[in-house]
Amino acid sequence: MVRTRSILAIVILFVGYSAAAQNLTLPEAPSSHKFFDRQNTAAFVTMGGLVAADAALTQHLINSGVAHEANPLWRPMVNQGWPGEMAASALGYSATLGVAYTFHKTGHHKMERWANWMSVAIEAGNVAHNGAVAAAH
Repeated sequence: MVRTRSILAIVILFVGYSAAAQNLTLPEAPSSHKFFDRQNTAAFVTMGGLVAADAALTQHLINSGVAHEANPLWRPMVNQGWPGEMAASALGYSATLGVAYTFHKTGHHKMERWANWMSVAIEAGNVAHNGAVAAAH
């Protein structure tokens, strides 16, 4: 499970990063909605809240000695305390937005919605897991 989440995080990070690093001008696809419409805004706000909860729970668990960061990609940042945690959270959140925006600009609106809510579901799973670990100790 941890390996699957790590692989998914790496894929999301690199897809978002490579899309941003290309400096491409994407062709205007026929858009059936604005990027920041009600559904995307709900997904992004939900994701932001879950990322904040995950950051707080992760730092609580690390500082209390109950757990450690299992994701090897984020571990060097998260182990630096709150500044590193915020950097890792910002990178993950930005990758989610970058993937969604790339799908939106290329006209893949169903994939845009799917990616948004899949990211929310994965982050909700992380928060639930961390909450369960914190409650057990």
